[in-house]
Amino acid sequence: MKKTFFTLLLVAIGFAAYAQEQAIYSQYQVFPVLVNPGLTGFDNQHQLLVNARNSWSGFPGAPQSYTVLYHGPVGNNLALGGGVFAEKIGDQNLFRLQLNYAYRIQSKDQKFRAGIGLTTEFIRRSINNDLLSDPTVNPNDPTLEDLANGQQIFDASVGIHTLFDNRFFVSLALPNAIRARLDEVPVQDNTTDSGLLSHYMFQLGYIADVSKQGFKLIPSLAIRNFRNVPYQVDLNLQGRFLDEKLIAGFTYRPGSANGSLAFLLGTKFNSIQAFYSYDVNFGNFQQYNGGSHELSLALGFDRKEKIVVPN
Repeated sequence: MKKTFFTLLLVAIGFAAYAQEQAIYSQYQVFPVLVNPGLTGFDNQHQLLVNARNSWSGFPGAPQSYTVLYHGPVGNNLALGGGVFAEKIGDQNLFRLQLNYAYRIQSKDQKFRAGIGLTTEFIRRSINNDLLSDPTVNPNDPTLEDLANGQQIFDASVGIHTLFDNRFFVSLALPNAIRARLDEVPVQDNTTDSGLLSHYMFQLGYIADVSKQGFKLIPSLAIRNFRNVPYQVDLNLQGRFLDEKLIAGFTYRPGSANGSLAFLLGTKFNSIQAFYSYDVNFGNFQQYNGGSHELSLALGFDRKEKIVVPN
């Protein structure tokens, strides 16, 4: 009974909080294209990325998400990408199909680069049909019956990423910039805060290349304000050692719930990158779960053609 209660509670939270559509990643430090379409093909490289995340492990109905994303350059200025995202929270299922587009520019001396991107998404949210046969659920509830058939949403996000002298970077992503319902499922949708600048993720950082000692340090700050989610600040520090064969970092998130900490460990070998991260919360809820685990594997391939900057 307790498990059923928690599962139903998570379903209710998931339907009420539309921010669940915006995927949560701890590894956006190393794969920022996950949260900002402006980085699509930014490094002039083709990349296939697979990500899996298990939040609140051990807690009944805890979120589990999977992402597969490809992106790469098309010509000297354009870049394209596409991916799929699937998440399960209790008896709720979320599927997202996305396409990324980006326009890249750089100065003649290549000390300034920028990418301006757009992501268009088709989102489908549904519940398991088995939920309708649960004795604790009213099988004649029209909302649940319609949600069993699936709720459909069109969403678009925009983003920009800039890099100065290969050291200082600034990014801004605007999720849910354009949003439209594609169905008649009678679920409350709070769209009063759906303006272009209502939701955002701002990030800035610095790449300190200590070449004499053979490592890099990348401190950064991220500020997030997503739909129906409290304002959040991330303080990040990443270190890259031994020609990036060893990559480690952490993220501290201060907050009203006593904050949280995420640890990152990974490696890069030729065209392959692999990362693992673990999140722990300092609040009381941590005693009911085993933290959050996230894994990523990426394959990258450089373009053979060189970028030609017109005079």
